[in-house]
Amino acid sequence: MSTNYFIYEFIPVADLIGGRLGKYEIQDAKSADTDDDQHCLTDGENNYLWAYGNPVNSFTRYMPNGWPGFILQAIANEFEVEIFSEHDEETPSYVPLAAPTDEEIAVMRAEWRAECEGLEQEMKNLRVTWRGKEITTAS
Repeated sequence: MSTNYFIYEFIPVADLIGGRLGKYEIQDAKSADTDDDQHCLTDGENNYLWAYGNPVNSFTRYMPNGWPGFILQAIANEFEVEIFSEHDEETPSYVPLAAPTDEEIAVMRAEWRAECEGLEQEMKNLRVTWRGKEITTAS
């Protein structure tokens, strides 16, 4: 399972992985599967996002690579681009916000961390039942 995202204003690869996202603590994951046209980004908290193209024109979130919404929002902010999901090609999923301060980035990260924990708990609860039968107990 995956979700694809795209942008209309392309981002040079050197800009994307060259340190501009460092203030968000997002970095190149240095995956062995990367090449000039594909790079894997991480926020260091088990959330990953693949970037494609040179210059970058699309992103993909694969399961079970966490919840990369923070990474997508950081890209939208830093590069002032709107990011669209394959599920809604007319309304952007992520839009650039005003340039955040370090304190605002910390708040964004904390809020996203809490949201990820909620999503992980929801996934865990979904695994408890399958086809209406309890298959394990939730903790």
